[in-house]
Amino acid sequence: MEEKFKLEANPLGVWIAAVSDDFTPAAVADFLRLKGVRKYDEKAVKEFARQKNRSPQKIADRDPLEEKLSTVIVHLPEDKMTASVTLEPPFFTNPWPDKADVLEALEFEKVVFGVDESVIEKLIELKLCDERVTVANGKPAVNGNNARIELLRDPDQMPAPAADCDDAEKIDHRERSPFVYVRQGDEIAVKHPAVPGENGMTVTGVEINPLASKDAAFPIKDGFNISDDGLSLTAAINGRLLRKNNKLTILPELEIRGDVDFSVGNIDFKGSVKIFGTVRDGFQVLASNDIEIKQMVEGARIESVTDIVIGGGIQSMGKGRIIAAGNVTANFANQAYIRSNGEITLKNSVLHSDISALQTVTVMGGKKPQIIGGRIQAEAGVVCYTLGSEIGTKTEVIVGVPPILNERRKELQDAVVKYTENLEALDTSLTFLKRQEMSGVLSEKQRSSMVGAIKSKYQLQASLRSCQDELEDINKRLEMTRGQAVVKVKDVCYPGVVVTIRDSKYIVREAFKNVAFVYDKDAREVKIRPFDDVD
Repeated sequence: MEEKFKLEANPLGVWIAAVSDDFTPAAVADFLRLKGVRKYDEKAVKEFARQKNRSPQKIADRDPLEEKLSTVIVHLPEDKMTASVTLEPPFFTNPWPDKADVLEALEFEKVVFGVDESVIEKLIELKLCDERVTVANGKPAVNGNNARIELLRDPDQMPAPAADCDDAEKIDHRERSPFVYVRQGDEIAVKHPAVPGENGMTVTGVEINPLASKDAAFPIKDGFNISDDGLSLTAAINGRLLRKNNKLTILPELEIRGDVDFSVGNIDFKGSVKIFGTVRDGFQVLASNDIEIKQMVEGARIESVTDIVIGGGIQSMGKGRIIAAGNVTANFANQAYIRSNGEITLKNSVLHSDISALQTVTVMGGKKPQIIGGRIQAEAGVVCYTLGSEIGTKTEVIVGVPPILNERRKELQDAVVKYTENLEALDTSLTFLKRQEMSGVLSEKQRSSMVGAIKSKYQLQASLRSCQDELEDINKRLEMTRGQAVVKVKDVCYPGVVVTIRDSKYIVREAFKNVAFVYDKDAREVKIRPFDDVD
């Protein structure tokens, strides 16, 4: 604009002259505003804009009251987080404000924080007028972080099924369970502590406090330990982790309201397990405490460190395992495999099953308490209502010997027979080869075979001696540990039953009623006594 107009002032008035012809009346008004000429003759200005006079033309009288100095206006919003200034231009003969003037105006409005002097210097340099320019900024308060609980074991997150590879067909969906099991000492959750915020400041120097950070507590009910620093949550007991009413808890007993099938998966629980339905074929239930199954067990694996109770019986079809360190109780067993370090009690029929107890096996109390087929072992004795069947089904009962030692003894006896037969075959082969050698017709291939046969003979002899030594040791232990064992049959014992007590066998060839089989120490054989005469 300086190139288009020239402005002068003298005692007679304010004068303007055109420097070029390229301007509009609005450009003249803008020029006068910038020069601080606030009151002028509008008609004279319009005439000047029309004529574009090169010689000075008067447009205003001199009025000292209107010839103001520059004004620095400070703007403060309600939150006082910024300060901006507007420069109103001075009458063109008066000086523009300097940096000190702006700082003084800010100080008057108590702006003492966040002032950017470089912006003020640029504002003065460019002589910006009638425009708000931010020259100071406050510091906002920085809110901290609330404390946060991070779950390392989420009771609502179903574990992925186990798989050895990415092949979906090889994933074992029996290992997929809706339950989360934890062991004592497992870390369940951690707390990330609250982080305090940072104070802020307004441009007027007033401190701004951040929002207070909130602490968080572990959402727990029963079964947990919290570390001394309050940052770690661990399981105090073995059990199932679950959430009730938004609170974590650990239950030492696992309850399954339905069947153990693909909807539940295999169970390996450090505590007691109660199942209201059936354990289906191919599944397993392992527990460190009692297992109670209200209905059936199919061809499943059931193992407990204590007792197992099966209300509906065992229908294994030659599959599965029932193993307890304590007692086993069931309604019936069909083609079942049962092992117990305590007592085994069944109310009804035991059919073609392999049963072994360290104490007693009792089959009594139901409508059909009978043992038919299979093999029953019990160190203390066997008590049943009916033993065997009318058609002479082979049924084996072994008592008076710890089942584990008895089974190991049978393994060793089978091994001795096998090693002896193999040695006899080797001796026959070696005898032939030695005759060939003595006749001078032994080939190199036969010589190599003879060397190999001699080595095999030494190895077999060593294995045979080892088995014989262990067998002898077991027999000595059995002689020391045998007690008074008995097989008692309340109703009928049918032919086809083989009763073994200690080393003596009794093959039942005719039906007996109300009978007990006992071991006669003097005769070293099994004798028959009336049921009620034997405790």
